[in-house]
Amino acid sequence: MCGRLVSQMYNAKSWLHFLISCFSLIYVGMACGQNALRVSDNDLLGKREALQERLLELQLTIGQYDPALVETLTSLAESSSSLHLYSEASALLERSLQIQRVSSGLLAQEQIPIVFAKMDLAAFTGDWETVNASISYLEWLLIEKSVANGDHLIQYLVQLSEFHLRGVAEDVLDRRAFHYQEASKYTYQALSIGKIFWGSTDLRLVNLYYGLLKQFYLQSAAVERADETAYALRAIVPGSSWVKPRRIVQSRFYQAGLRLLSDIRDIIRLTQPSSLESLAMVDLYIADWHVIFDKTQALVAYRNAFVKLGDAGVNSKELDLLFSEPKILPVPTFYADVSNALAASYFSESELKSRDSKGVNLQLDFQEWSDSMSKIAHPKKMRSAKSLKQNRSTSMQLRFCLSGLNKVSHWVRGRYRTNLSVANGFQALGSEDDLTFDTKFIDDHFSLLHFRPRLKEGIAQNSEGLLLF
Repeated sequence: MCGRLVSQMYNAKSWLHFLISCFSLIYVGMACGQNALRVSDNDLLGKREALQERLLELQLTIGQYDPALVETLTSLAESSSSLHLYSEASALLERSLQIQRVSSGLLAQEQIPIVFAKMDLAAFTGDWETVNASISYLEWLLIEKSVANGDHLIQYLVQLSEFHLRGVAEDVLDRRAFHYQEASKYTYQALSIGKIFWGSTDLRLVNLYYGLLKQFYLQSAAVERADETAYALRAIVPGSSWVKPRRIVQSRFYQAGLRLLSDIRDIIRLTQPSSLESLAMVDLYIADWHVIFDKTQALVAYRNAFVKLGDAGVNSKELDLLFSEPKILPVPTFYADVSNALAASYFSESELKSRDSKGVNLQLDFQEWSDSMSKIAHPKKMRSAKSLKQNRSTSMQLRFCLSGLNKVSHWVRGRYRTNLSVANGFQALGSEDDLTFDTKFIDDHFSLLHFRPRLKEGIAQNSEGLLLF
């Protein structure tokens, strides 16, 4: 009896090794035949083979539908994705999803991270039909079936909002307005739930408030374009050909943003009543919002914020660093104190001293934030002209000038505009043979960029520098 059991165990083990060997041989044949992979990293291949062996061992031990398989399946999906085997990765995630549903039920919360992983893979491969279907499914689970609550529900709603922001840039054009509106809807829902679950004065709400503010900016910027998205965002009712006047829509965004910033101020005032610095930082962001909507009260607002930061005990060196150069608005993150704002920048006091009084050595990187939202990054090293030329397909070098908080009147997208704290113009550097751009591209992407001005003693200063796109 014992000998038969040992023999069976030996046969099972031999069969397992045979299966693993066959699977490995099949994989090697596929890898050699698919030149498109062009994978030279042996670590990735080794990791994937080890995960395949682990999966086969688990299946022979615990069966095909045990939830313990999910961790290995998702890890193997990640490994396949890193090797550009996207169809295989999607199939592995789908199997993980089915196991989770069989194990925990069709309404199990445990399936949600797997659905998000499938959405991320689908978005990466451009399959927005799958992404949109998954978004609808998750909304059904989260809102109608209430399968999650508290922190998890807030996190999932924020993730849905971020997927909609990706959809603005990656999905088809006629769904762009829908994605804008759905993104703000989910963020607003997360904020409302956060007030209930955390309390209306919890500091964690600040990021949600500011996230919603940035989405209002996105929609405001989109309304300025004379395209289908702009008209859809101005529609009196969705799908209507009747639209609200642009100035009315922009006024609503402006007032809504001010209310959000006021709510942030109330949270800080109630939770940190002695934090004069944080309250002054809110004033600074309010001044930024005035600039974005071309409101002349920004001039006084910046001066007041500067004075209040000084009164709060921020030393002059930190203030000089904070306002040493202009920033493209809106600033991507809300910082409640100067030290954190400076830590997010890549310049030091010594670098500040090395610049001349006009700031001609200023260099800003402009790129897309959340695939739709402008931000600036300060490179640790100035990019050389050689490196720019090597990457000219993705880089553009533009010289710009700012006249403090003076108004600039110019033609933008067929309309004569008067804007506050925008560049007087952009001059592309290099010869026409070296650069691939046109004036319409520059007009569409940069002419309506608003800047927080460089300040000295609270007074806006002229600036000039390079913008790298």
